[in-house]
Amino acid sequence: MKTPVNKEIASVLKRIAVYKELSGENPFKVRAFENAARSVEMHPEEVAALSDKGMLETLKGVGKGVAEVITGYVRSGRSSELETLRSAFPDTIEELFTVPGMGPKKVRAVYEKLGVSSVGELEYACTENRLVTLEGFGEKTQTKLLKAIEFIRLQGGLHLLSDALGTAEEVIGTLKNSAIRDIEIVAAGSLRRGKTTFKDIDILVVEQDGKNRESLQKTLLSLADENGVIASGDTKISVRRRGLQIDFRIVSPGSFPTALQHFTGSKEHNTILRARAKRMGLKVNEYGIYRGDEPVYVSSEEDLYKTLGLEYIPPELREGDEEVRLSEKGELPDLVKAEDFHGMVHVHSSYSDGSNSIEELARECAALGYSYLCISDHSRSAYYAHGLSEGRLGEQADEVRRVNEALSPFRMFCGIESEILGDGGLDYPDEVLEELDFIIGSVHSNLAMSKEEATERLLRAIENPYLTILGHMSGRLLLSREGYRLDEERILEALQKNGTALEHNCNPLRLDPDWPLLKRAKKMGILVSVNPDAHSIEGFSDMRYGVTMARKGWLEKKDVLNCMTAGEIDEFFKRRKKKTSV
Repeated sequence: MKTPVNKEIASVLKRIAVYKELSGENPFKVRAFENAARSVEMHPEEVAALSDKGMLETLKGVGKGVAEVITGYVRSGRSSELETLRSAFPDTIEELFTVPGMGPKKVRAVYEKLGVSSVGELEYACTENRLVTLEGFGEKTQTKLLKAIEFIRLQGGLHLLSDALGTAEEVIGTLKNSAIRDIEIVAAGSLRRGKTTFKDIDILVVEQDGKNRESLQKTLLSLADENGVIASGDTKISVRRRGLQIDFRIVSPGSFPTALQHFTGSKEHNTILRARAKRMGLKVNEYGIYRGDEPVYVSSEEDLYKTLGLEYIPPELREGDEEVRLSEKGELPDLVKAEDFHGMVHVHSSYSDGSNSIEELARECAALGYSYLCISDHSRSAYYAHGLSEGRLGEQADEVRRVNEALSPFRMFCGIESEILGDGGLDYPDEVLEELDFIIGSVHSNLAMSKEEATERLLRAIENPYLTILGHMSGRLLLSREGYRLDEERILEALQKNGTALEHNCNPLRLDPDWPLLKRAKKMGILVSVNPDAHSIEGFSDMRYGVTMARKGWLEKKDVLNCMTAGEIDEFFKRRKKKTSV
């Protein structure tokens, strides 16, 4: 075993000090390990040699207890003290120390008060305004933490859909407003297909006559971060912008339809198309369609698919599954569109951890063209999110009635996001649940469950006749938390049997559940509610990600709960309530 150097020993002592502070131990003991770490790190000789001689206590700040810890580490390469302390916390908690401003005291506060143990969970807590009233934090600190987390994400290898889309739209906007004329810019690749996370994105630039090539290349290269140019060629330029790789492909107008289809992918979808074309005596590549050496003219992607005997396949479906077979038969779904949505479901107000009042939310929702809003603040067990007591729930219902009178025909429905308790129960007595228009049931606590425990917990909730919608089913946070394991088939069967809707939570940190499960839900006739889980007016815009995921999950208007009109969803809620009274 290699003898540890002073820096390594000091690092162990520092981590012990951190975990002792996290554990709430005596501050003097914490300071003792901090002081010993400094002493070891600054010592001119190798401390391991002093350990062998039994002379550690000659070092300033090193007492008997610390000396025993150092000796144990020098001899075994492990610290039982550190391992015991670490075992009381999730492995991910050390991530929090990478966020500037998050020292042991603040980490302990968010862990004990909010159950936050990773960077992703901290980001989600910030977006839900949970740090605003937390002692030692506040609105300014919350804003700083969000900026710090954004910087950390930029250094990572994967990016969220919201980040990738924002960067792509920024780049496209910059190019369209540049001095270069006669170009068309379109996002392709997995971004166009609506994936959830990204390593890179593809952008096609259609150049009309090639006369501005040099100027265009310079402009594309100027979009790179400092030292962010990856490759520069005549037709392909790769840069890194905001930490995300962007591959620009410069194509001619004649090649645009086939290039757009080719670079949209997926690889599996394109393989199926090429095989089909070959059987028809055709060849398809990024440059065009050919019969022998003769090009076959196509004016658009739609024309390309028509040439191959297929109806147009929307980009979101191009994953090499069954889309080509169903396209040939004319049996593709009529995918849901943004304009098909009539209402916003799952929105939090300032009654719990939202930023806006009931009336502000209602007016903005109406201004966006929706005809109803389903308010659902956190229930009483969510103390960290200022969950509503029965009294506050009644006050909110009274305010909703007043707003409905003022804004008619716009309609607000009064519900709750009820915590699904450990035993699968909901968070209020039946007589309280009976008074609400709808109930979303979600798990926010005790996430470290076995597959069997998580499945049974959700099954018991679904069997509760008061539950209207099952919220963010897996509990995942993208790029941070996988979520609890579930027997998905049993959950879907229970939703189908009980007529309970499934939420697709379209907060970009969640996008839960993923699109393959939405597709399975559709086949079973389970209604999906596409919900922003908004904690502010700004959160309403997250619906765009939900629309993309709904389309990727093959959902049609008839499959989506909030594509119902206000009258239709009112009847749906009333039918659910009648069921509870039987």
